[in-house]
Amino acid sequence: MVRSIGETWFVDPQYGKGSYWFYFMDDDTIVVSMDITFERTVEAAMETIPYLGFGLYEHAMPEYCSPECTGSNCKLIGHDWDGGPYVSSFEPGKRLSSASITIAPEAIHRYADALHCDEKELRRAIEQLTTSDGVPGLPSALRGLDITYPAASVADAYYHAKVIECFAILASSIPERDMAADAVRISDRDCVECICSYIDSNLSSDLSTKTLCDIAHVSEGKMISAFRNVQGDTPQSYIRAQRLEHGRRLLLDESRKIAGIAKSAGYRNQGAFTDAFKRAYGTTPRIYRKKLRIE
Repeated sequence: MVRSIGETWFVDPQYGKGSYWFYFMDDDTIVVSMDITFERTVEAAMETIPYLGFGLYEHAMPEYCSPECTGSNCKLIGHDWDGGPYVSSFEPGKRLSSASITIAPEAIHRYADALHCDEKELRRAIEQLTTSDGVPGLPSALRGLDITYPAASVADAYYHAKVIECFAILASSIPERDMAADAVRISDRDCVECICSYIDSNLSSDLSTKTLCDIAHVSEGKMISAFRNVQGDTPQSYIRAQRLEHGRRLLLDESRKIAGIAKSAGYRNQGAFTDAFKRAYGTTPRIYRKKLRIE
C-alpha cells in the first residue's frame, strides 16, 4: 500500500480504515489518491490557500463537495477555490474515494503553454467539469493515479506524464477555434506582456500612449485593442493601477516623504497623487500611512 514516492497516511483504526496518498510535483502541483471509510463521525476544519483542481470523486465523496456535485451524474469534479476556512463533517460507514490533481492558480499558465491552449479556457474547462456530462477518457486517466504503483526509478516521470495526459484530455474538450483568431490572441498577449514589462519598470517615466506605441512598434489602435483582449482594460487604466499600488507600497516606508513617493510613482506633484489615491482607496496617503502606523 505504500508507494515508492510521495507520502501515504493511514487512518487510525479507532476512527476507520483506508489511506490517503499524495505527491508534490514542481512546487505547484499535487496528485492525490484517497480511499477512506470512517467508523465514526469525523469533523474536519482547516484553513486553505487558493487552488485549482479536478479529479474523479466516487462512492459517497461527491456529497461532501457541494450540492451541485451531489446532483451531478458525472463524478468528474472541478474546483476553483479562492481559499479560506473549510469545514466538513463526514458520516460513518460511507466510503470516500478520489483520484485528483491540484495546482496553484499561477501554474495554469504553464500547463496552458505546454498544451498550446488559452489558459482562461483551460481554467473554465476545470470549473465546468462539475456540471458537464463528462470528458471521454478523463475518468480512466485519473483512475491511473489510483491503481498504478510505478517503481521508484520511473515514478516521478510517470506522474508528470499522467498529469500532462489528464490536462491534455481536459484541453481536448475545449471547442476548437479558428486558428487565425488564436494567432491574433497570442500576438496580443506578446504585445501586452512587452508593454506591461516596460510600464512596471518605468512607472516614474513618460508613459503616454504614443511613447508605449513607439516602444512596442504598434499602432495606437492595435495596442488598445490588444490590451482590451488580454487585460480587459486600457493601457492607461493599467498604468494608473500600477502607479497607485507602487505608491501605496512606498507609504509603508515612513522614512520616505509623500512628495517623493508621488514623484517615484509617476505623478507630477503631491496633490495629483493625493487626489488619485483618495479616489482609489477612499482616504489620503497621509491618513493611510497614519492608520498603518497605529495598526
